[in-house]
Amino acid sequence: MKINCLIVDDELLARRLLIDYVAKIPELNLVATCASAMEAQSFLQKHRIDLLFLDIQMPDVTGISLLRSLANKPVTIFTTAYAEYAVQGYELFVLDYLLKPISFERFFQAVSRAVEYINLLGKKASAYDGEADSWPSGKTPNDYIFVKSDYKIHKIAYRDIDVIEAYGEYILIFTGGQKIMTLGQLSKLEQVLPKPGFMRVHRSFIINFSKIDAIQGGTIHIGQREVPLSKGYRDAFMQLVQESRPF
Repeated sequence: MKINCLIVDDELLARRLLIDYVAKIPELNLVATCASAMEAQSFLQKHRIDLLFLDIQMPDVTGISLLRSLANKPVTIFTTAYAEYAVQGYELFVLDYLLKPISFERFFQAVSRAVEYINLLGKKASAYDGEADSWPSGKTPNDYIFVKSDYKIHKIAYRDIDVIEAYGEYILIFTGGQKIMTLGQLSKLEQVLPKPGFMRVHRSFIINFSKIDAIQGGTIHIGQREVPLSKGYRDAFMQLVQESRPF
């Protein structure tokens, strides 16, 4: 399936670079380029886009203002020279944040994630019960949770969960070789998961502590997955590691 994409950037050289990068990835179909947010807004009112490459600092209307104005937001990757807008991108569920000058390697990494995300969306994964805030509140005495995805309600045992990752407006639950996507917020799910069995180690990741294979610097290894350990969660995580040591 071809993924229709739109490039929005007021700089001609930046647009040309992204056009060249897009042409190198077979899954992408470049529908159009726009030199301003106003031009892009008009275009998006008439055309369906799967993936949006969006600059932030543009004359008159910024990329952030454009994204906030869209009722149906496409999967978005920010392309910008300004790192200070990362927080706004996170709040708007932007999938990735590419800092200029953008290398093709970094671009390809972001697009690979976007392709996976869009393909998962194509399976019509939906919420636990239709809404992002519909996770049961508080702890549950059960050793499992029900998650709605792809028109099914999946029963997932806590012991089978390896890693849980925030993915834009969705959550990815990895259980061995299986991956289940559901609409929701990581913070809501965190309230349900038993502790200390599950632990937040990054704003985008929760891990099953029992599934850890190794810890190396700021990386937690669980099977084939490498999960980042951020500074804000490091002290609590290392304290639990020390408490788990027999000597």
